[in-house]
Amino acid sequence: MLKIRNLFILLLTVLPFIGFSQSKGAISGVVFDKENNEPLPFASVTLKNHPIGTLSNEDGEFDFYIPESKRNDTIQISFIGFISYEIPVSSALSELNIQLQPSSEVLDEVVLSKLTPLDYIKNALANIDQNYEHDPFQTIAYYREKFIENGKIISKKEAVFKTYYTAKEDTAKNQHQLLLYKPIDKKEDFQFMRDWIDKRIDKEKKKAKKKGEDFDEDFDFEKDMNMGGPEMIIEMADIRNEASNNHFLNPKYFKKYEYTFGEEKIYNGEVLVTIHYKALKKIESVKDHGIILISKGDYAIALIQGSGELSIPVMAKPVLFLIGLSVSNPKFRNTVSYQKYKDKWYPKLFRWDATITLKKRHMFKSNEKADLKIGQVFFINQLDSIAIPIPKEKRFNTKEDMEDQIFNDLNISWEGMNVIKD
Repeated sequence: MLKIRNLFILLLTVLPFIGFSQSKGAISGVVFDKENNEPLPFASVTLKNHPIGTLSNEDGEFDFYIPESKRNDTIQISFIGFISYEIPVSSALSELNIQLQPSSEVLDEVVLSKLTPLDYIKNALANIDQNYEHDPFQTIAYYREKFIENGKIISKKEAVFKTYYTAKEDTAKNQHQLLLYKPIDKKEDFQFMRDWIDKRIDKEKKKAKKKGEDFDEDFDFEKDMNMGGPEMIIEMADIRNEASNNHFLNPKYFKKYEYTFGEEKIYNGEVLVTIHYKALKKIESVKDHGIILISKGDYAIALIQGSGELSIPVMAKPVLFLIGLSVSNPKFRNTVSYQKYKDKWYPKLFRWDATITLKKRHMFKSNEKADLKIGQVFFINQLDSIAIPIPKEKRFNTKEDMEDQIFNDLNISWEGMNVIKD
């Protein structure tokens, strides 16, 4: 069994580390670009005066559950580069069709800056404290991970976490507590190299029987494939972390990137400078490009959105060749965004997706092929300045199974929880 798990771990290492219903308080809707009627994915849907909200999905769709005590507030729907839309909760219909107007038309005449794109990035790094709070704070966040093979869901996990963010000066890691956990009800079995997997299981089962040992004969993605939970995706997105793949923010690699200005954008009244970055060559097996949006007022980073191609590590190639495997088209996308609340910046969204194609050569039968999609998303839908450290016995451990670590001391339920719609 260990050898089977090692194979799939090896494969994954090629990727980088409205009068609405008063009973439910739910408002559903779709967010569009008014100019071309295209849906706006991951638009922010929040209350104007309370740090509670959700995000639209890839098709611009959302469900927004509003606590009864907050129904005298105003809904604010925002997307970077567009004019925000506001509507009182009491006036909202149960189904909203929101068309946002691009904000480029309302920007004042652009004044040529004396700063270069790289100057803005250096200023953002010098003011990195803007993106990390001095005082501890607490959040409630939705987490989802998916593993899809040839269009079929092999594994899907959803969870809700309470997170204690330590003070900026504190070197201790953030602390997560799992409140809710929900694996997919119906999933497909992983098919790629299924015969090989079954033969290995049968072989090791016989070995275990000879030795009088117990054997776990199920190769279960829900249990055996650990994507690291929220800690993994947050660590990958940490713009202070030199070990992350944010090479475009690392002075050591500035000369290996091309930086250019894009159009200035407005987001909830904040003027943002757009910096395009593009790697001139591969850096540690990654060649990426994307945009960084930086606040013109305080140099805080509001958004990082990137994509790129991956190379197979040299050490892995001989192993893959020996077992008849080829790997192609490994690509990734990532998004990191921040939200401003009461003049302070807080994390909002961490998202990472990757695609990869695997092929297995056979001598006397058809070759096998698997188009894999892997993704994680972690978005914060509630902020609280009253932060209490999570007791050690309740802290989430990435090495243990999720279902064994649920401590729902807030007594919340999935009904009324803001999630990203499938």
